[in-house]
Amino acid sequence: MNTAKYLKFLRQSLDEGEIPQELYDSTVAEIEKSGGMNRDIYRRFLSELERRRLFNVKTEPINYENSAKTDGTYKYSHRKNPFWNIGHGITAFIFKLLGGYLLGGIVYGAWRVKDRKKLKNLKGAFITTSNHVGYVDAALTRRALGFKKQYIVAAPFNCKNTLGGGILKIATMIPLPCSVKGVRAFNDELKYVASRGAAIHFYAEQTMWIRYEKPRPYKEGAFYYADMLDVPVVPMFYCFREPKGLRKLFGLPRADIRIGDPIYSDKSLPKNERKADMARRAYSAAVAIYEDYNRKPLEYLPELDVTAAYAAVTDEASIDEMQPNSTADAENPDGAENIIFNENTSTRESDYVKNDSDC
Repeated sequence: MNTAKYLKFLRQSLDEGEIPQELYDSTVAEIEKSGGMNRDIYRRFLSELERRRLFNVKTEPINYENSAKTDGTYKYSHRKNPFWNIGHGITAFIFKLLGGYLLGGIVYGAWRVKDRKKLKNLKGAFITTSNHVGYVDAALTRRALGFKKQYIVAAPFNCKNTLGGGILKIATMIPLPCSVKGVRAFNDELKYVASRGAAIHFYAEQTMWIRYEKPRPYKEGAFYYADMLDVPVVPMFYCFREPKGLRKLFGLPRADIRIGDPIYSDKSLPKNERKADMARRAYSAAVAIYEDYNRKPLEYLPELDVTAAYAAVTDEASIDEMQPNSTADAENPDGAENIIFNENTSTRESDYVKNDSDC
């Protein structure tokens, strides 16, 4: 873990109102005391975010260099180009084979998928959701789907203008729009892949928390698109057990893929209520999977009294310093997957985008 990058990342998180002052102070103090960032500090950081119910906070430094600029100029696919289609077929096959079987098996130990029978009766396209627990955890959903067509919706910074990024783009990745102008092209691409009967994966928790074992509340973006495309949502959840043998020796996790029953949009509800209803049901399905697998109820750590916590760190706490930036929270309540639709126009606005310069 790169200590300098983590310290810069924590400072940015503080400045942007992502984390409160007292959490920044205590985490930096731990890093300095231990001589550098490590996994134990990272795990405690996740626990402290859980205690504050800050489930949307990013927990890893992000590299925005060479990222896709999905501002309306980004070309998602080249459907009429035969060479592009051939390249897509080859890279998608490799991703299915290497990603689903080798990465899913070697990195996470997920050689078997117990609940795949729940997918057998699904014809055509559907959306999948899961927890986001690692850089290559997309391999787990790929493993669950076997050889079905699959695309993964990701933040633009994950789609790089590099050789590796180009391979991911042509194979499977659909970056989210980073401005209002980019939404139309994004929507068109989702409609296109759905017409091909593909599965479209959304990380409905929004942010990645490495090896965090509990489900986090879901954002509504995936479910807005499920209703728009009129396709079901298949909730998945990656469960963890204690690794043994070589996996424990090399610090590799042991994950099991669990699949819930398909969820359909309730057309009896008003249109503006359907996505929230589906999000609640998908999250409840993830909770049920977690509780069944672990044989215990889901319990988050007791919510922290932030005032007392900050006082313990500095003895100079003030209410303004203790709370995240409420203005930033109001501007960005749901992050990258929360896309708002204006019923009176054809415009959708990505709520996480403040202006086009974010691209």
